[in-house]
Amino acid sequence: MIEVEFMLEGRLRHHRLEEGETRVGRASECELQISDPGVSKLHAVLRVEGERLFVRDLGSTNGTDVDGRKVGSEEVEVGPRATVRIASVSIWRASEEFPASQNSLSIAGGRDFDAAFTYLGGQEMATDAGVRIVAVLSELFELLASDSDRETVQSSACEFVARCVDADRVVLLRDTGREDDLQILAQWVRGALPWTDLRLSTTIVSRVMRDRETVLVANALDDPDLQGRSSIVALDLRTAMAAPLFDNQKVRGILYVDCSRPQIRYELEDLQVLSAVANAVAIKLRSLSLEQEIRTAARIQRSMLPDRVEVPEGWDFDAHLVMSKQVGGDLYHCLPRPNGHLLLAVGDVAGKGVPASLAMAATIVLLRSLNEMDADLETMGPHLDRQLLESLAAEQFVTLFVGDLDPATGELLYVNAGHEPPLLRRAATGQIDSLESTGRPMALLPGGSFEVAQVRLEVGDLLVVFSDGIPEATVAGDEFFGLDPVLKTLRNSKATSLVALREEILTQIDGYLGDEPASDDVTLLMIRRAGP
Repeated sequence: MIEVEFMLEGRLRHHRLEEGETRVGRASECELQISDPGVSKLHAVLRVEGERLFVRDLGSTNGTDVDGRKVGSEEVEVGPRATVRIASVSIWRASEEFPASQNSLSIAGGRDFDAAFTYLGGQEMATDAGVRIVAVLSELFELLASDSDRETVQSSACEFVARCVDADRVVLLRDTGREDDLQILAQWVRGALPWTDLRLSTTIVSRVMRDRETVLVANALDDPDLQGRSSIVALDLRTAMAAPLFDNQKVRGILYVDCSRPQIRYELEDLQVLSAVANAVAIKLRSLSLEQEIRTAARIQRSMLPDRVEVPEGWDFDAHLVMSKQVGGDLYHCLPRPNGHLLLAVGDVAGKGVPASLAMAATIVLLRSLNEMDADLETMGPHLDRQLLESLAAEQFVTLFVGDLDPATGELLYVNAGHEPPLLRRAATGQIDSLESTGRPMALLPGGSFEVAQVRLEVGDLLVVFSDGIPEATVAGDEFFGLDPVLKTLRNSKATSLVALREEILTQIDGYLGDEPASDDVTLLMIRRAGP
């Protein structure tokens, strides 16, 4: 069984996928019914096989994709962190909340120990410690490369430490952000040994969390300073260590190891091995947190794009965006204007990843605000330029095409701020015109000016607006897909629907790239005057 989540009508929904197949669609006979107009009656099938999830499309109208990659009638596996898009509805595995262990943890006050050894990461390491770390490198790399969920990685990390250091118990503790408050996330106990209370002193917590030192008590029972006091360990322990979970940014918890067997005495070499392993584990756990944050950002970014567009009678519309990474800098929008016109926009932020996605979000918010204010294009261009220049990083800028379309007459006013020139195919002659730049990119330099140009779409005319991810699609970096295949498709395609035309273009790009991933986001917006 796999639990999934999806947003519908502004609410987060949950659904449990049982072993086997689950039909997804609007029809009442579907096990997962999604009452969204863009979803076909029988849209797709999700199949659970143990912990694995697969999806295939059932010939839906608006398509199915996994992280932006189209899914057809052949089954595609959905990774643990992937997002399935059913038309405009995104489905992902439910976030896993891992409760703290019920095992006992307490932190005692007072200066109640003196460490036999301490080690600060970055100091010179003993030769024997280096040899031991090299011996387990392959296992360490396997742990760091694992795509397992957080709970599995945490448990695996404890087991891995137990193979590096002879221990009876390994405990992973997380800093909750509250003073002297640590949470047990995972633990490993040798064989059938019973759990004994874990007691940490404020002194050891301070040394590890504040000073980033790995500390060792070589023999807790033999240390007269520990006998009869609240100890860093339960009083039947002979030796114990604690290392900071330092991910090169901050200490996010503690990796604790202890042993009660009298023949085991931890030495400085053990301390150095534990310190190195703790650093690697911390980086892995931080990367999992970042991945979760990026997945959340991706869902937020997707939600800013229009789920559906209400176009006037006599017009056809299609828009599609495939991000080369989980988040990106491309954008498109189609907004109804207060005067009955349509505002069309396609943009591309310089750069990739999270910074570009934040700039993309800022651009969309500004476009929406200016549209609600019924700003004309003469006002909109300079205002967008000025606000983005103030908001974005110095190295960022935005190429942007913004059009104001009067559906009644086909008149299109537009500003092209350094964006790829859109293509206008004339139905009457087959001629393809380019809507060239009318100004430089937004936020490039202060004081930009943006000329407003005008064209008219007659019945059958098609406007194609796209990002440079199409003409600049490349495999080796020195040859590009270019515009010729797109122009040829626009001239020769027999497709009657814009969706089919879009698929022809994207299929050509996929064929050109082969097995290589796209190097940039791909955005394609098309609007056609179909007539009365």
